Amino acid sequence: MIFRSFYRCFPHIVNIAVQTGLKHLTNVDALTKPGEDITDVLLKNLNYLDVLRSDVISSACQLVTMCHASGQHHEDLSNIINEGYIMGDQTKDELRDVTLLHDVVTQWSSIYLMIYRLLELYPACSFRFVISRLLNEDKYKDLQKHKLNNLELQVLADIWHYLAFFHIVQEEVSTQKTPTLSIVLPLYEKLIHHLKEAKEKLPCIAHAIKESIVKLQEYLAASQKTRIYALAIGECIDIKLGT
Repeated sequence: MIFRSFYRCFPHIVNIAVQTGLKHLTNVDALTKPGEDITDVLLKNLNYLDVLRSDVISSACQLVTMCHASGQHHEDLSNIINEGYIMGDQTKDELRDVTLLHDVVTQWSSIYLMIYRLLELYPACSFRFVISRLLNEDKYKDLQKHKLNNLELQVLADIWHYLAFFHIVQEEVSTQKTPTLSIVLPLYEKLIHHLKEAKEKLPCIAHAIKESIVKLQEYLAASQKTRIYALAIGECIDIKLGT
């Protein structure tokens, strides 16, 4: 029962770690020199810095919301995609007629999935053409501000790769029929390890990734002070030894 109670904390802790990191993505104004909180790579890329400051996730959410603002919006978008099939502008393999996904503030995975679907569709030249056609219609002229440029898409892709580490680990937990702390604890450590590597691979958002790592380490440090942690470590050793 105690193991199960600790396991149930896993999605909550992961959500806190992700939300903390995402919150710090836009927190770049106070960062003025390279160091622990910001890399010189980001300081040299002022355009990337501006995209972070502008809150590109919010921009993506607004674009998705615009596409779903009404049944008419969604129908118009679908019609333009299907007209493209007929006219030969794109094939169904190049651009699927699928629904863009909303995010849910309290569920970090919905942000991950929203960005994934947006990146799946938007980079295709055909989808950019579709969005341009949609927004160029007279009734949508006031929505032109929701277009995303190449750099904004690149920043979203970096954020998606960062969130993918959490998604993979959470999927590993969900595949366990009877997950216990002895299974979950190594996954926390695995996640922290991969996030540290991600800081090197994604230097422009390293400051946000660091905040997620700190949150996860705080949880691990707290759990290490409990008797249940010692029991879980013992179970991990037994599993490895096959006893």
